[in-house]
Amino acid sequence: MPYLGVASQASLMNKAQLYYDDRSLAQARTIIFLHDWPLNRQEWEYPVALFSRGYRTITIDLPGFGRSDQPGGLISYESYARDVAALVTVLDLNQIVLVGAGMGAAVAVSYAVRHARSLAGLVLVGALSPRWTATLDFPQGVTRDTVESLLDKSQTNWPDLLTHYAGSLCHTAVGEPTKRWFVNMGLEASLYAVQQCLIFMRNADQRDDLASITVPTAIFHGAHDAIAPFPIGEYLAQNINGAQLTRFENSGHAIWIDEKYRFNTELTGFIEERVFGNVLPPPGVEQTPGGGERLPFKAIATRPHRGRPRLEGALGEIYE
Repeated sequence: MPYLGVASQASLMNKAQLYYDDRSLAQARTIIFLHDWPLNRQEWEYPVALFSRGYRTITIDLPGFGRSDQPGGLISYESYARDVAALVTVLDLNQIVLVGAGMGAAVAVSYAVRHARSLAGLVLVGALSPRWTATLDFPQGVTRDTVESLLDKSQTNWPDLLTHYAGSLCHTAVGEPTKRWFVNMGLEASLYAVQQCLIFMRNADQRDDLASITVPTAIFHGAHDAIAPFPIGEYLAQNINGAQLTRFENSGHAIWIDEKYRFNTELTGFIEERVFGNVLPPPGVEQTPGGGERLPFKAIATRPHRGRPRLEGALGEIYE
């Protein structure tokens, strides 16, 4: 399994194990997907299954979620961004496109400010950045009492809270199995991480960071988002230089579930046209989102092998 040991000064351990999935290693362009609170890398399964055709796709379980360790200590967007940067360094990645949802979008903002050299593009989906809670000078957010209620319920009735939260992620009608899928992701999380993230998200303010973002930025936001109100997306578009806001009229928070095809199409267009300056669709590639070329079975089976067969490990080691 692909794990990376990341330094954790706040932990009693020297390193915490960060879990990630790395697909389509041969592709030149890389998309890294960062998950939302309180889910994990699996929330991106639908887009990753498509985009792995034409891109190297990496999904990460942030510490305390999914299969990653929870080393203890305080949690912040900055600490999570450092963990992502450690993975980028170890895998020797460059010119990445970072896609973050909710809390993951706020981590992506922190990454863009502190580790911009490796970044080619930024996509913020239903972002909890720059603030989640409203203040007198930032009325776009939710009330502080809303977050306090989530924190209280996480301390007394976490499974029931997860069930209610999973039901609020989508605007369109999704089946009970999909809602249970979200609940199961949440149940994999460390309750310590769940609560520490809520405490940090309640107080975090990234407004001063937005002016430092210089890479092409797309903001995807659902018109019916019950978790991150749509005005947060409007604020981001107004305060990140050159950012473009795409409003998803039939979506709640989980746009990639509510409007799968449009999400994939908009993401493909942003990556190819705005980040890499290509005209869509490239010659010989199907006019479908994801950027991948789907060859007939016979064409795949009869393609000549180039050199000796080899297997590349998760950290770049070669096995012949």
